[in-house]
Amino acid sequence: MTSDSADRLGEAAPVGLVLVDGAGLVVHLNARAEILFGRSRRRLAGQPLASCGPAGAAAAPLALRAIAEGREVFAHDLAVATPDGPMRLAIDAAPDGEGACLSLRPWPESSASPRGDTAASAAAGFGRMLAHELKNPLAGVRGAAQLIAAGADEETRELARLIMTETDRARRIAERWCHIGDIAPQAFTPVNLHVLVREAVRSAMASSGPQVNWQERFDPSIPDALADRDLVLQAVLNLLVNAAEAVGDSGGDVIVSTRYRQPRPGAPAPDARLEISVHDDGPGVPDSLRDAVFNPFVTGKPAGEGLGLALVARIADIHGGGVEFDSRPGRTVFHLYLRDAGSEAP
Repeated sequence: MTSDSADRLGEAAPVGLVLVDGAGLVVHLNARAEILFGRSRRRLAGQPLASCGPAGAAAAPLALRAIAEGREVFAHDLAVATPDGPMRLAIDAAPDGEGACLSLRPWPESSASPRGDTAASAAAGFGRMLAHELKNPLAGVRGAAQLIAAGADEETRELARLIMTETDRARRIAERWCHIGDIAPQAFTPVNLHVLVREAVRSAMASSGPQVNWQERFDPSIPDALADRDLVLQAVLNLLVNAAEAVGDSGGDVIVSTRYRQPRPGAPAPDARLEISVHDDGPGVPDSLRDAVFNPFVTGKPAGEGLGLALVARIADIHGGGVEFDSRPGRTVFHLYLRDAGSEAP
C-alpha cells in the first residue's frame, strides 16, 4: 500500500485516528478525530494530546500508558464531559515506534453484540426473594443426602457427598444474597481455574446424563485468577448446564476451554485477560432473545426461570470481568473473562 493510499484509508475511517510521539504530542490525526476534538488538525499538530479538549484529555493517559508499557491499552464506555453535554467513548491505544496510535469512537457501538457488562446490573435486587425461597429446600435436600450417605454402597455414598457439597455451596451463596439483597463476594484470592473448571464439569456431568460428550481444552500456561472461588464456580457451572441442556436428549459435544486472551478493539473487560469458554453444538440462541439473554427472567426454556445467565453476568461484573457470546445453529460459545491474580481487585 502506498503512502497516499494509507492516508486516504485513514481519512475514510469511521473512527478517530490519532498518532502521538513519545512525549504525547500530536503528530497526525484524521478528519473524524478533528470532529471528536472540535478543532482542526492545523491547530492540534504539535500540541499535547491532554490539551486537545475533553476527548484528548481522556485519551492522553492511555497513550502514555501504551508507550510506557509497550502494549495495547483499551478503555471502553468512558464518560467524557463536553460543552455540548456528556459523551461516552471507546479508546484503544497501541505502541507505534516511540509513540502511540489511538482509535477513538462513540460508545456503545451500533454493531456491538449482546454482552453481559451492561445487563449485569439488572440482575441485582431480586436476591432476597431468591434466597428466602431457596433456604428450606436446600436444607431438606442436604438432610436427605446425609441419610443416603449413612447406609448406601460406596458409589451411592459418593453421589450423596457430591449432593451435600453442592448444597452447601448453594446455601453459602443464598446467605450472601439474603443479607444485602445482592451478591456479597468474599475476599478475592488466587484461584486455579483448571481445578475449578474440572470441579464444575464433574457437577454438570452428574446432572446431564451420558448423551453429552464432555471435552476439556486447557491452556496450561495461564496464571491463577483473582476471584471469589464459589461465585466463579457457580458462573462456570451455569454455563456448562446451559450448554448441556442446549445439546438436548439427542446428544452432542460440550467443550470447555481456557486461554490467556488479547482483547480485540471493542471487546468487553479489556483488563480481564483470562478466558473460560463453553462451546456447544446445539441449536443456538434464538434471535428473539439475543439482545436480552443476560437479563433476569429471560429464558427460552419452557420450565426455566431465566436467572442463570443473569447471575453469570453479575458475577463477571463483580470481578471486573465480562461475558459475551457468539451463536449460530450448531455452534454457540459463551466467553467468561476474569482478571489474573497479578491484577488489583476491582
